Amino acid sequence: MFFRRFVNTGNLFSGLFAWGRFGGCVLSIVLGAPASVHAASALPDSVPPAPSSSASSQGASSGSVSATGDSPPTVPAASTQKTEPENPPLSLNGPDALAAYKHSWNPLTAGPDLVSYADTLPEGVFNARFFFYTRFTQAQYTDSGGITSLPPNFYETQMLALEALYFGLGSNTELAVLPSLIGTFSSIGGSPIDGWGLNDFTLGIKHRWIIQNPDSARPSFATFLFLTLPTTSWLGTPVPKGGLPPVSVLPATHFGSPSLTGTLLLRKNIRPLRFYGGLYYTYSFPGIESISAADPKFFAQFGDLIQYRMAVEDVIDENRGLGFILEMVGLSELPFSLDGIPVNTSPSTFNLIGIQPSVEINLTDRLALSAGVLLPAWGTSEYLSTTPNFSLWYYFGKGTLQR
Repeated sequence: MFFRRFVNTGNLFSGLFAWGRFGGCVLSIVLGAPASVHAASALPDSVPPAPSSSASSQGASSGSVSATGDSPPTVPAASTQKTEPENPPLSLNGPDALAAYKHSWNPLTAGPDLVSYADTLPEGVFNARFFFYTRFTQAQYTDSGGITSLPPNFYETQMLALEALYFGLGSNTELAVLPSLIGTFSSIGGSPIDGWGLNDFTLGIKHRWIIQNPDSARPSFATFLFLTLPTTSWLGTPVPKGGLPPVSVLPATHFGSPSLTGTLLLRKNIRPLRFYGGLYYTYSFPGIESISAADPKFFAQFGDLIQYRMAVEDVIDENRGLGFILEMVGLSELPFSLDGIPVNTSPSTFNLIGIQPSVEINLTDRLALSAGVLLPAWGTSEYLSTTPNFSLWYYFGKGTLQR
């Protein structure tokens, strides 16, 4: 039976080859014949067709149908479809990761007022953001977390005006220059402290080690190193001895104490939300005057400060930059210092936790506004205060949406 099929198939090919060169090409394309059949169809008409057995073999290998209507045994043909290589994984912070991030969802908004960004400006881009914080001291926390009234003859209101300047030094490196003014209107033990002056001056350098991947859970990760110089002490700014300025986007440091702050930052965009996180550790150098020039010198060893900040941003209207932000800030002084020198300030430790709801909106296509109130949530051995604040962020240059 197989012999009859092969013979009939051979006769079928012999007849079809008689149509000439054109017919042989069409047949080879329709039947999927191998390259040898294409070559045979190109032979002159004088060349006799191949023997029946050979044609039968070719017919069987090409999966042709016999003249009797029976299907020959099917021989699977080798697949000629090319398998395209899979996309390689994104690098951590190379040009491919940067390009993917630039084309991901990241609308222009003002963003948080208390948490720094893990992402950086493009190289050569300059941005400026003005912050204003007002802290109203209302009560004080006890050692156990309770709340009591303020001491007799004590009141304090402080205002912090901060101009944050950001410069893109490279694809993943950013410089921050953070000059600010501090205004204090207070009375401690009946002695008033009133006036304005230059706050401690802070510089920062940020490097982004990982760029977030829009197609996975990988967030942006950066380190931010801050140096705080004691300009309040150098210039005699009227501030309380060793006190703390209002909690702001700056790392918290004691007035008049030169400090180094190392920071770890995270950020992830998942439309319509953006998530932010930061962990700050501040070391204060000992033996430095932390009092205004009009008073006697005071040398102190403060405990190190640890700060943790988180925020979630919900973008309601991308075109208008309208959104809501919820931030949480924690600040604690540790009972020790990295240099091993005993802490000699009082209180030697304290804790503060605050929650801030904020609203944001774009005033123009380059100017964004955010405003919120930092509300006290819990604390120990420190003053309880409420801090309303707002910021105006102006975007310069091109490519700023990358941030």
